[in-house]
Amino acid sequence: MDLNASKYLKNRKQLSLTQMRVNEILVCVINSYEKIIAEGIVFDYSKRGRIKKEDFLRNRLVDDYLVYELNLIESGTENFTINKETSEEYKSFLDGELHNDPIDIHIVDSALKDYWGKETKPYFAIECKRLISSISSYINDTKKATERDYTRLRLPFEGQLGFIENDKWNHKTIKKIINKNLSSNSYIETIKQLESFRVKAKFEASYLSAHKKKNKTPFSIIHLFLNYSKIVIN
Repeated sequence: MDLNASKYLKNRKQLSLTQMRVNEILVCVINSYEKIIAEGIVFDYSKRGRIKKEDFLRNRLVDDYLVYELNLIESGTENFTINKETSEEYKSFLDGELHNDPIDIHIVDSALKDYWGKETKPYFAIECKRLISSISSYINDTKKATERDYTRLRLPFEGQLGFIENDKWNHKTIKKIINKNLSSNSYIETIKQLESFRVKAKFEASYLSAHKKKNKTPFSIIHLFLNYSKIVIN
């Protein structure tokens, strides 16, 4: 896995364990999606009440499946703490001020404390976006990551999750559209465009990209694209 640990990297063992733990989290996300498909679940937006459509899909993934999958890893222990819309502070490279960032899926991994520091709460962030007719909001999440220096111990790579709701698109289509945007995007400095990155055997819709923040610190993004085009009712 080509991930950069930037200023937090202390040794190879630290990064290796972090990679393993993050991969376990991502496998749980994929397992959750595959169970949704296998069980024939359909998400009817008319039953979401006043919840935003994006949040409704995120809630069902996290609350109904992902929490259970993560618990299976730890056999009932409390190593993983998963929350939605948890805010973390960051200093903006644009205005130099502190801001709050509400994170779609915020996962604290207590098992990494011994490697990153006993007083820390290392967390992995996953941002979610619906992919319907444009990738602009998805790309904007990448742009935001380049502009922010987080004050707490955010693991040195990002997670981005796309719910594909366009039946004419698949993960390969999305990859090409995003890479075309990145090739000419003057706001995002890209080291490596999206390349296939296998998180779980037989799941092909996962990719890795690498970028630089505005202060030239490199970081990586793991992208997961979940096809919801057949299971969403508007």
